[in-house]
Amino acid sequence: GFRPGGPRFDIICHHMRFQLSEVQRVMPNDSFYFSIVRDPGAVAESAFSYFRAAAPAFRNSPSLGAFLASPERFFRAGQRGNHYARNLQWFDFGLPEPAHPGQIPELLGGLERVFPLVLLAERFDESLVLLRHRLCWPRDSVDLFPHNARGSAQEVTPEQLRRLRAWNSLDWALYSHFNRSFWRQARAFGLERLRREAAELRR
Repeated sequence: GFRPGGPRFDIICHHMRFQLSEVQRVMPNDSFYFSIVRDPGAVAESAFSYFRAAAPAFRNSPSLGAFLASPERFFRAGQRGNHYARNLQWFDFGLPEPAHPGQIPELLGGLERVFPLVLLAERFDESLVLLRHRLCWPRDSVDLFPHNARGSAQEVTPEQLRRLRAWNSLDWALYSHFNRSFWRQARAFGLERLRREAAELRR
């Protein structure tokens, strides 16, 4: 519904498939972009539960174990809803699939130039500390509490975790890239300082 000359926004905070050119139509030129990633093994296990009805690849499989034993038996690329079943984070960032292995470093480098900070779900408290400083917000402007979390995730074996990461190999490349960039920024910030501020946030 955007029209030239229409409203522009100060903040967009939403689940979306990212497309920079579309977002730039409604956001100021100096916007700061950030996002969050999560270990693809955990994402895929969660997606199997959460998107079971929406993804034919998951719906047609009797269990996560059966799916992982032979994902190609259930998965059809391009089938409506199956984007939930493979490389979901890659999809959400608007990256092209399939991607040739040789293209991946360039694609991720370009994405990092758009998103100067990508948070880690597994280090959420530390992520919020880095975000607060990047946005120049005062200490009392950030708080956190768990919301909408599943009571209990399905237990996955180490072998299933390995298979989930391998099946979602583009997500694993994405996660690994931004995990490294996160810790580079954490070291530049100061690891001890980060630990102290994260502890204070939790307190």
